[in-house]
Order: sequence, then structure tokens, then C-alpha cells
Amino acid sequence: MNFFRRWHAHHEFRHHFGHGRHGHAFGRAADGFAHLLLARVGAKLDLDDGQQRRFASWLEQLQQQRDALKSLVGGPELANLFAEQQFARGPAQQLFDAKLDALRAAGPGVITAFAEFFDSLDAEQQQVLRFMMRRLNRHSRGDA
Repeated sequence: MNFFRRWHAHHEFRHHFGHGRHGHAFGRAADGFAHLLLARVGAKLDLDDGQQRRFASWLEQLQQQRDALKSLVGGPELANLFAEQQFARGPAQQLFDAKLDALRAAGPGVITAFAEFFDSLDAEQQQVLRFMMRRLNRHSRGDA
């Protein structure tokens, strides 16, 4: 394990995307992260304009899903669950189920957007993407 390389990657991410004194890395800075991801992946895979648009479409779908999940924990409906003496389990379950239904409804769009992007890649680009995903998976597990 190369400690400095991991620290430097973490430091670069924090420097560009938040973790300021009060921020979180995936606040509004996530929009900047999406643009950086689009630029970096686009450069690594040498994407043409059509592929770039498909990748951006997929990232937009993911952002919408993220926003939907974020609304689950920050909306006034959640605050109402704590307003009474006892936690409102029934309304909490209804709120949770409604959010899951919204995610399920949007899921096919996310899958379709990624499938269109992936299918637009040539064999070499697909192989590079697979390699990038393996590295990302290994790094997220701490195997790097």
C-alpha cells in the first residue's frame, strides 16, 4: 500500500470538492465532481461527442437519483415524524416506501442511459472502462 499516493488522491479530492470546515464532499460540489468525472473519463476513454453526451446523460440520471435520495433525509416530511411524543412509524414507512417507489420508477432510465453509453464504446474503450472500474472497486475496498 502506497500511503502517500492514497493520501494525495484523498487530498486532491478534498481540495477540489469540499470538506471545507463545514462542507461535505457531496454537497453542491457534486455538480463539479460530475463535470470533473466527465472530463477525466472522457479523456481516458477518448470519447467522441456522441459518447460524451451519453455519458453526461447517465451522470445526469445519477444526479437526479442522488437528489431524490437526499430529499428523503432533508425534507419537512422527515421533521414531522419527530414532532410527536412517539416516532410516527406508519408515516415513516409510507415516506420510505414512496421514496423507494420513485427510485424504482427512475431505475430503468439510469440503466438505459448507462447501457446506451456503454454500447456506444468500441471494444478498446470498453476494456479501459472495465479496468477503471476494477481499480475503483479495489480502491474503495481498501485493497489498493
